[in-house]
Amino acid sequence: MAPGTAPGLLLATGQVLPVSSVHRLARTSTLVRIVMNAEGQVLDMGRKVRLATPAQRRAIFARYATCWVDGCPLPATMCQIDHADNWSTGGLTDLKLLGPACQFHNRDRYQHPDRYTRRNVGEDRWAFTYHRLGRAPRLHD
Repeated sequence: MAPGTAPGLLLATGQVLPVSSVHRLARTSTLVRIVMNAEGQVLDMGRKVRLATPAQRRAIFARYATCWVDGCPLPATMCQIDHADNWSTGGLTDLKLLGPACQFHNRDRYQHPDRYTRRNVGEDRWAFTYHRLGRAPRLHD
């Protein structure tokens, strides 16, 4: 391949595909973005799947001790894995957007989203505050 030309896709065989073949595959195939850790375990799945992988679950249990709703004492290992952005409205199954939610908070947050305020508690960790009486306070920009 000449210097300065765009490489094709390096296959498991070591063969390099011509760029035209890569373009054809992109047009005719279903592409899926998958992010893996150094051991090859899948961490990010985008919209391809809804449920967390075993590797994602282990990472979530390492990040969170309890349900990600403030004050809920249920251990993360006893929680369901929840999407920070509701899956049914386009949420991604990516590690940075997943966390543990007890069964009550998992269901209630989607039935009554106005009762919850989400905030970032780290570069890739979230927490929710539950507002029992009425609507969550409006946040100002």
